[in-house]
Amino acid sequence: MATLLSGLAVLGAGCIFSPEKGDPPPVTKPPYPALDNPQHVLEAYQIAYQHPDSVEAEILFDGNYLGVSENTSDQTQNVSFTRDDEKAHIAALQRSTTISSILLDFGPTLTWVRLTSDDPSHPEWAQYQLPSWHLEITDGSTLYTVTSTNPITFSFAPTSSAPGDTTWKIIRWKETITGPS
Repeated sequence: MATLLSGLAVLGAGCIFSPEKGDPPPVTKPPYPALDNPQHVLEAYQIAYQHPDSVEAEILFDGNYLGVSENTSDQTQNVSFTRDDEKAHIAALQRSTTISSILLDFGPTLTWVRLTSDDPSHPEWAQYQLPSWHLEITDGSTLYTVTSTNPITFSFAPTSSAPGDTTWKIIRWKETITGPS
């Protein structure tokens, strides 16, 4: 018994949980919705982006994901993104020591328009078009703000592990910019 008590005393003196160490509190992840429908996936994406979480972001994107930003006025500004690109972007936000806040707002879900799949080889995909979006990143004393009224369309691929048990992932993302960017 004396050995146990002396061992606990030694552990207590150098315990990593000691408030005297000045260690930051453990990071707690916000709750994510189940990925059981496309709307929940978009909500999870907003959370993963706002609390830079590259692990969750990787889960949200299908391995064959392709994101495209297309400028109809200037084709040289067209950009495409893969799942790895999206994950790396969020990981870079996560590593930053100067970013103090991030807000990604896709607008009220009532404004999201459900579309039928525009890919004839994948009629099972769900699509949602969002009429606008807003992003704010506070980096040190600088506030970066982007507001877009160019619609963006997300396509979602379903995966069923059992009848009635479907998980959705983002498979495509497209923004069409009309006019100068």
